[in-house]
Amino acid sequence: MEDKLLEKEELQTLKDFRIKEENIILSFGQLAYQRVQLDEQEDDLLDFKKKFDKERSTFASTLTTKYGNGTINIETGKITPTE
Repeated sequence: MEDKLLEKEELQTLKDFRIKEENIILSFGQLAYQRVQLDEQEDDLLDFKKKFDKERSTFASTLTTKYGNGTINIETGKITPTE
């Protein structure tokens, strides 16, 4: 059987498809990499939030021990005792 040859435009179309597919694969790789980075950032933020929650809770306990139970007006610092 005799070899056949694609037309120039057909060959170029196949090459363009290959380039587009390589770009898609590269984009998926970049997306996966960005997901890893976002997961790491999320883990760091969750750790920060846990530390923040603990710090806030400790401070609230300190205020309660010092001033008793009450509601604090954050603008004035006035404490209204709760009964």
